[in-house]
Amino acid sequence: MSTGKFDGEYYFVLKDRAEGMPEMTPDEDTARKGYRFTRLPLHTKPLIFHNGSLEHQRANRIRPIDPPPEILFDGSDVLVKDEVRDKLLPLEIPNLAIQPAIYIDHKNNWHEDYWYLTFTELFDCWDRERSYYDPDPVDFDDVKLYEVYTYSLDEKELEETPLESRRLFKMGSTTEGPVVVHVSIASWFGRSGAVLVPIVEYGVSFP
Repeated sequence: MSTGKFDGEYYFVLKDRAEGMPEMTPDEDTARKGYRFTRLPLHTKPLIFHNGSLEHQRANRIRPIDPPPEILFDGSDVLVKDEVRDKLLPLEIPNLAIQPAIYIDHKNNWHEDYWYLTFTELFDCWDRERSYYDPDPVDFDDVKLYEVYTYSLDEKELEETPLESRRLFKMGSTTEGPVVVHVSIASWFGRSGAVLVPIVEYGVSFP
């Protein structure tokens, strides 16, 4: 597969696979909210999560990471701490809702300094000619999602989109929907709990 001119500018923000990483599971109240795709009303009660893999970890004598990582994952979605949130706010990134969240760890400690990054719209910008993917999509709510094995970005799509609108986004039309970050702010996400994977290396040298 050939490389596009924008491919070297972007990273996927992926979950660290280290043992002891928590798996974000919402409480009943949070689960009823459409927080993954919707900007919730101002002053809504914070989203609350606990470690859904705790029983498995205890059964297999896996020690949960303590203190919790700086970046947590709910599937491919990301929770960050105050410092990253404060850096993101001035950028006014389109289609990004930064929502208050609480993580209750394995010791029942409440960590109230997390923020859930909700992308209210996805950005479908992977190139169908240069990417390697399964041509048979999965239909999900009338949307066709593809399993993509290696990525190359659509040059025309990115050229027509100002950098201010594509510094941070969630990839569309894929089964995983990874969070994608531009090199200019990628270091903000290079923290415990996360792995920054260059797009050109995904599916090649990683995983």
